[in-house]
Amino acid sequence: MQAPRDLALVGLPGVGKSSLGKRLAAKLGVPFLDTDRAVIAETGVKNDSVALIFEREGEAGFRLRERQLIASLVAPEPPAGSIGAELGIGRVVALGGGAAADPRSRWALRERAILFWLDAPDTSIARRLRTARVVRPLMNHADPVATLERLRGDRERFYRPGIHLRSTRSPGSLTDEAIELLSTSVRTTRPLVNAETVSGRWLVGDGIAVDALRALLAERGLSRMVLATEPNAARAFANGLSDALTATGITVIPLELPSGEAAKELHEIGAAAQRLANAGVERRDLIVAVGGGALTDAAGLLAALYLRGVDWIAVPTTLAAQVDASLGGKTGVDLPEGKNLVGAFHQPQAVIADLSALRTLPVRELVAASAEAVKIALLGEVRLFTVLEEAAPRIVAGDPTLHDDGTLAEIVERAGWWKCRVVAADERESGERMSLNLGHTLGHALEQAAGYQNLLHGEAVGYGLRAALQIGVELGVTPAALAARGVALLDALGLGVAPRSEPVAALLAAAGRDKKVAEAKIRWVLASDDGYVIRNDVPASLVERTAAAMLAGVK
Repeated sequence: MQAPRDLALVGLPGVGKSSLGKRLAAKLGVPFLDTDRAVIAETGVKNDSVALIFEREGEAGFRLRERQLIASLVAPEPPAGSIGAELGIGRVVALGGGAAADPRSRWALRERAILFWLDAPDTSIARRLRTARVVRPLMNHADPVATLERLRGDRERFYRPGIHLRSTRSPGSLTDEAIELLSTSVRTTRPLVNAETVSGRWLVGDGIAVDALRALLAERGLSRMVLATEPNAARAFANGLSDALTATGITVIPLELPSGEAAKELHEIGAAAQRLANAGVERRDLIVAVGGGALTDAAGLLAALYLRGVDWIAVPTTLAAQVDASLGGKTGVDLPEGKNLVGAFHQPQAVIADLSALRTLPVRELVAASAEAVKIALLGEVRLFTVLEEAAPRIVAGDPTLHDDGTLAEIVERAGWWKCRVVAADERESGERMSLNLGHTLGHALEQAAGYQNLLHGEAVGYGLRAALQIGVELGVTPAALAARGVALLDALGLGVAPRSEPVAALLAAAGRDKKVAEAKIRWVLASDDGYVIRNDVPASLVERTAAAMLAGVK
């Protein structure tokens, strides 16, 4: 018999979660808990005010208390004979409006609660707030509708995984509708994040790939798909995914590409296209790319070219691909002259970051991938910087608690959303998206000089980040304190530490062919107080000296 779960209500401030929660609890015959009230009771604040806690401890202090409370929740056994007992619900919980935005809180709730997203038009919520007696600290503004619109933009991706319930009916009808939805909903593994982005639907969760793919195929009226993968990903994840989908009646057309950068060659794309043609793959069919960054790069380009473009979905199975490579629609292959010199912008219909795929990831790949997250931290994701600093010893040890306590989930969420936001502002890399190349100029050059052998992409980026920080400091662009913090984090992760044998001249030649070169000048992305700057006036002598120091490793 399964343990009872909480029914947790999420939604914007003032939407009516507490009111509905009390009615639902009464109907189900189970207790009700309001997390805001519980935090207030814990602190002993008078006047029943979250606003006073914000005033005393700041929002961060309140969120910490809220996170600790949610982590401690265990649904009680529902009374025998109650509707709650029949449906496996032990309690109804109304979460504060911002609770769902906390990655650790959502991680704690993922198996212990069924989420309902209570929604209403912003204008309706604003009317409720004007007559409410409770002071909501984030809503204390002259224009509540504008504030609600901003909060919706910030939080909706965290609400969307819940069962959607619109507050447009009478209280009694809404209560009945919620119980009906609860009793008829199929138990599926729901994501932690569900966002509509330029890169299609972005889903992050633990064990979500099968249910997410089934839903996406059903939306399109499809019962078959191409599964593109490579041998390592096939053994670790894709074969099991294929078997699970086949068991549900979906026809899976297998397409195997070589492992690693070997997949990113033009002749491999041509050969794969021939196999698709021989299998009768049509334009309305879907290519699902399951693997690391090299696989999604290659399969995405195949999707862009076959039949002049077919839709595709990325299911990244490495940390590097989940936080970076699978997002943004860049597809491509390499040439002897440089990395990613042939490609296309071809956005996937969805990116499914299934965190369960990371459980079998080798420690070396986990550490290397952290370089891409460090890049995002250096660009200004403040909380991610702290998460990585705290997690670094466990990352280098391959500690399984990284997954168990939601740390990896938070890293993927924060780094991935940063990239989604940047891509939305600059899909074709004419401005802000170039910032995501921080550390990649000499990183890519090192990969090429190494012949793409015995060096992971993230390891190369680790070296490149050290070089970019040094150049930035010497040019007066990167604050010394930021560079020192970045270098300390790279040291803790063991990135860019070991000496390399590649010739400096080979790196400089490769850097001169970088895709960011304009008018024969390299455009360098450098970290700054405001995030980043792009400079094309870095002296050649500084680049050469920095490259030599980078290759010498950390003494």
